[in-house]
Amino acid sequence: MIFSIRDLSFELGSLLLEGWLALAARAVCALLILLAAWLVRRWLNKKGIPALLARSWYFTGTPILLRSFSTPILRMCSVIGVYLAAASLPWAISGIPKLLLLCFRLAMTLLVCEGLHAASDLADLLLASCSPEIRSNKTLRSLLDTTYKVLVIVLCVAALAQEVGFPIGSIVAGAGLVGLTISLAAQESASNLFSGIVILLDKPFSVGDWITVGSVEGEVIDINFRSTRIRSLDKTINIVTNSQICASTVKNAALRTMRPYKFNLGVTYNTTRPKLEKLMKDLQAMLDASPYTNKGTNIVQLANFGDSSINILVSAYLVTNVYAEFLQMQNDLNLNIMDIMQADGVDFAFPSTSVYIEKNS
Repeated sequence: MIFSIRDLSFELGSLLLEGWLALAARAVCALLILLAAWLVRRWLNKKGIPALLARSWYFTGTPILLRSFSTPILRMCSVIGVYLAAASLPWAISGIPKLLLLCFRLAMTLLVCEGLHAASDLADLLLASCSPEIRSNKTLRSLLDTTYKVLVIVLCVAALAQEVGFPIGSIVAGAGLVGLTISLAAQESASNLFSGIVILLDKPFSVGDWITVGSVEGEVIDINFRSTRIRSLDKTINIVTNSQICASTVKNAALRTMRPYKFNLGVTYNTTRPKLEKLMKDLQAMLDASPYTNKGTNIVQLANFGDSSINILVSAYLVTNVYAEFLQMQNDLNLNIMDIMQADGVDFAFPSTSVYIEKNS
């Protein structure tokens, strides 16, 4: 014979069986164990787990854990049944029971890690106390979800290595040195990453806002964990690192409710005082009657005397924060100013030089 099973016996109370009867009795016990595991799994799948999910729980993370572990628990029933059934059988090779136990522990570890990996929604609970804008931020939620899953995978690999017998302590120490070296080499990348998290949490601007960062001005088209993309007025894409943004003053035009409309209107020096007063009165009336301006903020005053013009200050706040709308409003107001200038008989000034020649007597 290729192999033989020695010391085969089966004892149940006062009943003692040996030989092939004992083997048959153990096989029957193994089948009963498998049947019991199947019945428990079926009951959990049909009644047990649905009943737990239907209950209301005080801790908000409990339903998440129940949903994520519903499938691993069913598989655990099968693994436990297979292990107990296999362990109840006699084995001619002495190392098989130990191997079965190792496989059982590895399988249970994998199933626990599978449940934890599926419970990535637990990471969203960290944002429960934050504002709705932060809770709805898809980029931040994606980062938390990815970080949580990576940590679970790392812990799973460490637990499996510990079960197999690898020296985890030495591996962790070596990984710590390697991680320190990598962190020193990637210091700038880490700075951009944490700056990106700060931008997502603090929300000084959002996608679609018109901002100014240093010498860069334009519309925000993308925010990621390394950089922010800004489209300028000439459609140029500017990529600014997040650390640079956090270290700079950010002007967000989208957060203001109005845009300033302000300039000096230069008229010629041959304009008489009555014409100037009438022009300023007409300009003031036009701004006050315009639906574009915020009433009470319109100013039309004689500012100063320039080298070649009398300068009139025209100032108002237009009721929009959209740049395209502002340009259209500004265009209409400028055309209205031209009409008033022509109606009042006042000319625009332009740089000029007058030369006076003295006549010698």
